[in-house]
Amino acid sequence: MRLLQRGVAALGALLVIVLVLAGTAGADGDPASDVLIGQDVFVPFPSPPRKTVASLNTAVAAVFAQRHRIKVAVVATRNDLGSVPSLFNKPKAYAKFLGLELSTVYVGPLLIVMPAGFGIYDGGRSTAAENRVLGNLPRPGRSADALTRAAANAVRKLTVAKALRSKDIHPPTVFPQTAFVHAGETATLTYLVLEDSERSSEVVRVFVGTNEVAVTKTPLHRATYAKPHSAKWSVPAEPASPSMKFCVVATDGSGNKSDNACGAIKLAP
Repeated sequence: MRLLQRGVAALGALLVIVLVLAGTAGADGDPASDVLIGQDVFVPFPSPPRKTVASLNTAVAAVFAQRHRIKVAVVATRNDLGSVPSLFNKPKAYAKFLGLELSTVYVGPLLIVMPAGFGIYDGGRSTAAENRVLGNLPRPGRSADALTRAAANAVRKLTVAKALRSKDIHPPTVFPQTAFVHAGETATLTYLVLEDSERSSEVVRVFVGTNEVAVTKTPLHRATYAKPHSAKWSVPAEPASPSMKFCVVATDGSGNKSDNACGAIKLAP
C-alpha cells in the first residue's frame, strides 16, 4: 500500500511539471522554453559530447555559486527552434523571444549561442555590461560541440567580468504534493520549489481543521525544481478532524516571497 502511495505522489509531481510546462510554453513548440523552465542549460539535439556539456554546466553552476543567475540556450540548427525557425541565426531576437516566454518563472540573464553569434536578454533591463564582454569573443563556430564550448567560455568570461549582476525580482513558486499519512506516525510532507536564483527558505504550516498544529522553518538553502523538499510532521494518534493540509511560503535570498500554497494531507487506510 505504501509503495502505491509513493507511486501516486511521484505521479502527482510529474503532473505538476506537465502543468507548468503547458502553462508557460503553451503550444508554441519551442524546445528551449520547455527545458529551461526547470533547468539552466539547453543544448542541441543530437547532444554535443558529454564532456563539453559538463563543461557548460560547470560554468553555469559557478555563476549560481556566486549568488548570481544565468540560463543558456545553445542553438545549432533551425530544428532546435521548433516552430520558430525564422529566428535561427538571430540570437538577439531569439533571446528576447525566449526571455519573454520564460518570464513567468525566470527573469534574469539569458544567453543565446548560435553560429551567427551571441544574444543576451535580461527581462528588458540593460545588458550593456554583458554585451561588452560578448562583443570581444570570437564567433562561436557551427557544430554543436563548438557552439557549446563557446557558450561555456562566454559564461566564464561574463563571470570573471562581473557582468551578471542582475537584480532578482521574481518570487518562488511552490507546488505542495498530496501527503498520505498514518495516524500516530511521522509523516513526510513533500513540495517542489521553482525559484530562479535556486536558493530559498520555507515556512511550512500544518493545519488540522482550522487549527494550526505545527510550524517548520528552513534556512536559506539550495532550491532546484528537480529535487523535492520536505518537512516532517508527527501525526496525532487520533486527528481531531479529517480535514488536514499543509501550506508553504518560500522566500528567496532577495526577499521575494511566494504565494501561500497548500497541499492536502490524507489519512492512509
